[in-house]
Amino acid sequence: GVVVVGSVVPWYEVLALEFGAARTLTLEYNQLSHDHPAMEAQTPAQYWGTAELARETFAVGLSISSIEHDGLGRYGDAIDARGDLKAMRNLEQVLQPSGLLLLAVPVGRDLVVWNAHRVYGARRLTLLLERWTVERVLGLSLGMLADTVIIAPQPVFVLSNQRPATPANFSNFDDPVWRRIQE
Repeated sequence: GVVVVGSVVPWYEVLALEFGAARTLTLEYNQLSHDHPAMEAQTPAQYWGTAELARETFAVGLSISSIEHDGLGRYGDAIDARGDLKAMRNLEQVLQPSGLLLLAVPVGRDLVVWNAHRVYGARRLTLLLERWTVERVLGLSLGMLADTVIIAPQPVFVLSNQRPATPANFSNFDDPVWRRIQE
C-alpha cells in the first residue's frame, strides 16, 4: 500500500492505484470519505489511536504540498512552531524501514507565511530532512534556496526512511546532497 499525507482530493491516491498499489491510506486532518474500496482515509488522531502492533506501515509515502502547513493551525492542527519537524518524525513510524517518501515542499529563503505555509531555505530544509537519507532531488537549483518568495517552487525529494551516516546539509554547497540534484 501507499500512504498519502495531507490530501483532500484523491489525485495521488488514484495515481498510486493506477500504477499498481493494492490500496491507499490518506492521512488528513479533515474527515474524508473516499468512495472506493481500495482507498481509506484517517485523521492523524485515528491513525495514532490504533494500537501500535495493529498500525499499518507502508513501503511508499507521498507528501505533496502538505508538511509545510503542519503546526500552523490552518487545517485544524494545533499551533506548534516545530509541527513540520514533528510530522517528519511521525512519518518515520508510518513508513517501513528503508521505505521511500516522495516529499514536495516550497523552497526559497527560510520563511513562515502565517498561517498559510512555510518556505524552506537551507537551514530549515536541513532540519526537516536530517533523519532521512536523500536519495535524489528533482527540480531544485542552488539559487532557489536564496530566493525570497511567498509562492515558491516545490522540488521533489526522494527520501529513504533510514538514518544517514551524515545528514544532508543544504547550507554547504560542497555537501554530497548537491550531486543528487537533477534540475
